[in-house]
Amino acid sequence: MNQDRYSAEIDPASRHRSSYTANNGNCVELSQVPAIPDAIAVSDTWYPERPGLRGSKSAFAQLTQAVLTGELTAA
Repeated sequence: MNQDRYSAEIDPASRHRSSYTANNGNCVELSQVPAIPDAIAVSDTWYPERPGLRGSKSAFAQLTQAVLTGELTAA
């Protein structure tokens, strides 16, 4: 079966929690999507029942760069 990045399983062993976690359950985790080598998932541990945001590694790198350089501002 050919899976896309939205339906493929996330590898629980690949979860990486933010270094800014305050041990209160309110943090962000990044995970690999093994069936899709270029895909990653971002999950909010405050709402574990909600699906993680998924995208390509390059898209998340672009988003991160835009945040760090101030290209994204509040509306």
